[in-house]
Amino acid sequence: RDVIIIGGGHNGLVSAAYLARRGLDVCVLERRHLVGGAAVTEEMVPGFKFSRASYLAGLLRPQIIEDLQLAKYGFKYLPRDPSSFTPTHTDGPLGGKYLMLGSDGQKNWESIAQFSRKDADAYEKYEEFLGQVREVVTPLLDGPPPNPFEGGYHVLVPFYELLTAPASHILDRWFESEILKATLATDAVIGAMAAPSQ
Repeated sequence: RDVIIIGGGHNGLVSAAYLARRGLDVCVLERRHLVGGAAVTEEMVPGFKFSRASYLAGLLRPQIIEDLQLAKYGFKYLPRDPSSFTPTHTDGPLGGKYLMLGSDGQKNWESIAQFSRKDADAYEKYEEFLGQVREVVTPLLDGPPPNPFEGGYHVLVPFYELLTAPASHILDRWFESEILKATLATDAVIGAMAAPSQ
């Protein structure tokens, strides 16, 4: 063997495929009964399938999908809509209300407004800010670093804060309702190995 890859998650599999395409003899070792890592959907409770963490599959670069002809082998994105559901206790202070967020802006506003109209109004601006950050970050994933003196980088300072400040600091600035901040903090700390306050 030329290369042994420990772990048959999506990163290991992509690496193995590229190396094999270059003519190397590659062996992938995986301790579980299936490969795919975080990109796996499994039936963990009889009758119910769950994503292991593949809602972040949007980070799989389009160039990789094209290079490896993944669609030919059955790859397809399954949209997560609604994207989040946060229930509350029926006997708690919120009386069993729930927060549900998805692709419909009006439904998001209505769901958030039951906890805070101020947050419902701020959420659209928050999403616009994240959209600006995406516009800056996406080219960085596949290309050379940007020229900071060219236009469009006014979002770099808040972007830097977004990456370095505790999630709770950012979310406290934008929102007041704990249920919305808790829901958004979930996405903020994935892979960070840190609490929202760190």
